Amino acid sequence: MIYKDGSQSPAGEAFDEAIDLALEDRSPYPERLSFIDADRPGLDALMKRAAEDDRFVVLVAPDRSTRVVPPEEILGQAAGPPAA
Repeated sequence: MIYKDGSQSPAGEAFDEAIDLALEDRSPYPERLSFIDADRPGLDALMKRAAEDDRFVVLVAPDRSTRVVPPEEILGQAAGPPAA
């Protein structure tokens, strides 16, 4: 997202960085994902829409920290056996 003053939101910056990393074949992210600002209005609906499209969500906090959330977690479904 780009603000009125021309600056980018944290999610926009993270998205741009992810593109650069993918071009260098160093992406830490799964395929099919959406970058969403964690403080964005309507966050739950945006996350649900992404999950219904079988996309992971990269939540980006104002401090630029990220959390990758799988669609199964968003939709409240079991993603398989728990990690040991």
